[in-house]
Amino acid sequence: MPLDFVDTAAQIEGMADELRSRRELREHRLRNALDVMRDFPVEAYEERRRRGEFGGTAPEVKEPPDTVHGLPEAPYDHTVAAVDGSHIDVDRHLAARCFLINTGSVALTYGSQPGVELEGRARLYAKADEMVIHDPGGGADQRIEGAVLGAKRTAEEMLRLVEVVRSLPGDAPTLALVDGPLVMLGLIGGRGYGDFVRRELVEEGFAAALEELGALAAERPLALAGYVSKPGYTEAAAALRYTVCESGASATRCEAVAVPCEECVGDVQDRTIFASLLGRGERSGLFGASSGIIREHYRGIGIDFFYVNTGDEIARVEVPSWTSGDEAGLALTHSLVVDQAQRGRGYPVALMEAHEKAVINGADRRYFTDLVEQALYERDMPVQTSEKALSKRLRWL
Repeated sequence: MPLDFVDTAAQIEGMADELRSRRELREHRLRNALDVMRDFPVEAYEERRRRGEFGGTAPEVKEPPDTVHGLPEAPYDHTVAAVDGSHIDVDRHLAARCFLINTGSVALTYGSQPGVELEGRARLYAKADEMVIHDPGGGADQRIEGAVLGAKRTAEEMLRLVEVVRSLPGDAPTLALVDGPLVMLGLIGGRGYGDFVRRELVEEGFAAALEELGALAAERPLALAGYVSKPGYTEAAAALRYTVCESGASATRCEAVAVPCEECVGDVQDRTIFASLLGRGERSGLFGASSGIIREHYRGIGIDFFYVNTGDEIARVEVPSWTSGDEAGLALTHSLVVDQAQRGRGYPVALMEAHEKAVINGADRRYFTDLVEQALYERDMPVQTSEKALSKRLRWL
């Protein structure tokens, strides 16, 4: 047993005591947040936001923050398509430099002609020009690994979703679902990635797929949503802080004040606020996400979001502007997200099934390594590995 649970248990007890002592402060700030929501100056806030007073990441408030929308009725005949993905990253201990992306997809049809389509697609990338993103300006190429590989996988998932939707009959109302947000925050500047990386993966990959789905939505009843379970966002809360706190949206600065103002909202999370506001099946009003990557690389497509009480959790749902701007599409998204969560006992069943087709477990990863080494060995190729990797396969004591 490598972990010393005696010391760890004592530290956990201390952490629990600290969290309990901060409960009263959190409840006070939640009450402040709800008070601000009831009297939120939408027009004044939006005017200040457009003038740039809050910086470039302040969310757009499209409806009063305390708006509550009841649950629409879901159509009897409908389809829910979903994708998810996983990958095996480049491993410097492996004999061959390569990576693998596995994409799971599902189409669940309900109503008078029910049906199920499930598929998993695994693709290996090992060719030299597949392992990098080339800089057209002649600079250093970007290796596809780590966070860049995660972004490539996300783009591949969205491209696969386009294929799935295209293959479906065009008459039934359809909700296309992805697991997680529609805003690819991981490739925003500050991590040393060249703009050509964002252009290829975001603009020409993910956003191009959004655009294709939007074109399909103009021809058929189609909505797209990104589902975020147990969201940790504070964007809606930030809009409240901008209106009452001298330190604006910075919860850190607010905490640094010796005696916080009585109206302080602090670091309360969005889901905590909406858990006090939304009844079962209800959703919040719309907010507009704001980030540089949307403005610069999303081909003019905006991303909006709302919070919904599925009955089991407060989830965040992100939608493209072509869904949020269509009343029928927004109602379809709301009704089917809740319906899917109820069918999945708390989490959308279509995403659960897509995950099952995409997941790569530990045994799969070990077998993948064995297959690579066996293929090299059969072709008289060196199958060297590091001593560190070898030591993990062998137990001496």
